[in-house]
Amino acid sequence: MLSQNLEFWMSNLPQSLRQLPLIHLAIPGSHDSTTFAITKKSKISPDARNPIQYLKFLEPLLCPIMVKWSKTQSVNVIQQLNAGIRYFDLRIATKKGCGGFYFVHNLYSECVNGALAEIGQFLNTHKGEVVILDCQHFFNMGAADHCKFISLLVDTFGAKIQPRTDLTQLTLLEMTERGKQVIIIYRSDLREDFLWPGGSFPTPWADTVFVPKLISFLNQTLKSRNYSLGFVSQCVLTPTVWYVCKNIFSSLVNKCVLPLETAKYDWIRRQRAGPKGVNIVISDFIDYQDYRFCKEVIDLNEKILNVY
Repeated sequence: MLSQNLEFWMSNLPQSLRQLPLIHLAIPGSHDSTTFAITKKSKISPDARNPIQYLKFLEPLLCPIMVKWSKTQSVNVIQQLNAGIRYFDLRIATKKGCGGFYFVHNLYSECVNGALAEIGQFLNTHKGEVVILDCQHFFNMGAADHCKFISLLVDTFGAKIQPRTDLTQLTLLEMTERGKQVIIIYRSDLREDFLWPGGSFPTPWADTVFVPKLISFLNQTLKSRNYSLGFVSQCVLTPTVWYVCKNIFSSLVNKCVLPLETAKYDWIRRQRAGPKGVNIVISDFIDYQDYRFCKEVIDLNEKILNVY
């Protein structure tokens, strides 16, 4: 099984798969990757929807409820890396009265420096592994803030950063030979040779709480995928503010995560890697069932072993 050693799964891929374009491999990722650090004491962040912003004066009452719906991961970055996660979904914001940058998802999570440093340290000891950092959204960040954040990325990863190139030719083998281990997707108007625009890795979002609608959306968007680009399949259900209000005493886990489990794994098992298959697949709570999600996605690569 390719998922036998999750910590080194890319390094241990057969040579034939390491010579395939990265966009033809099945890669597990985490949705809202850094929410593990959100607690009941976390403050409301600028990405929270308007109804929440208007009620910010009720923050001490709202936050214990919000944490149950905003936290999508329970394990930290190192634990995710050791479990085979190679794509990280990041949302970044500044915080009034504080320096630096923070990860957010309705509530403030941890400062970005620690997680980025941990990823860098992991890569130092795992030379055959590659990580994709998707800087999805930015909040309360002006041009000067972006320059400062990009400088932080460069200072942290340096020569490991893979510049933009033809994705149909970019392989794990080539990246390892050149010492490149980090792809940074930067979904803003900024253009740098080492930052990949959002269009390089489309990430369509179903925005639904209904399982059948999500599965249909995943099938339709994958079918119309541009196979010369990367592609992110978001296996997640998304509650609206009003849905949360109707289920205020419940949680994301009970209403959106557990009800999706069976259909999610049925869908994953029907997929394959390769030129017309999945690429990046992301999920909430990737540690459930002893990291079953990571194992199932990685093992999709076995289906193309006899082809290449």
